Amino acid sequence: MTALPPNDAGAPSPDAGLVVARALVRHLLRDGRLADRGRCVVGVAGESGSGKSVTALALARALGDAGTPAGVLHQDDYFHLPPRTNHLHRVEDLAAHVGPQEVNLALVAEHVAAFRAGASGLTGPRADHARNRFLTRPLDFAPLRALVVEGTYVLGLPDLDVRIFLEATWEDTRERRRLRGRDIIDPVIDEILRIEHGIISRQAAVADVVVDREFGVKVVARDG
Repeated sequence: MTALPPNDAGAPSPDAGLVVARALVRHLLRDGRLADRGRCVVGVAGESGSGKSVTALALARALGDAGTPAGVLHQDDYFHLPPRTNHLHRVEDLAAHVGPQEVNLALVAEHVAAFRAGASGLTGPRADHARNRFLTRPLDFAPLRALVVEGTYVLGLPDLDVRIFLEATWEDTRERRRLRGRDIIDPVIDEILRIEHGIISRQAAVADVVVDREFGVKVVARDG
């Protein structure tokens, strides 16, 4: 692995995330992972509170600053059920209902394919956490040259050019999750996060880039 400078702030703040993202973009361009790929798709995965959204948004901004217009898809918008309804469904049977099957990954893959084709005039889902529902939003991929897809399970998508994994676990990020105030407060949450950890952590094995708990970035050397 090649190490890039860590984030001295030790937390996924937007400004610190952008510093890391810019360093990452420079390295990937120099390494050829983003150069000459046409439309590039980057996956960002990790556990709850690990900084996926901040990293994805910062990466899209850094790509744009480097001359590669980029958009972001958030896995949270692609669950089959809205947030509170999904939580109740999980509680009915944690072993059966917690995992990638909660997410419409097929639709995510369709939208990745639409991006590859430069499609426009589409619509996609958007989760409304406050009202426990899904809204729609327009999707216009035509002007974009890169797409960042973030979420707990997205490294399992088949059509990714770069896979980024955030190492921070649910136990590392308790305070971050409390401060963001988005998670449902329920004693069963810890058990859900334990189950997710066992599934999500396996994605590290396929990552091209690993972001550690202090937001230091390590780029995995490619064979050959």
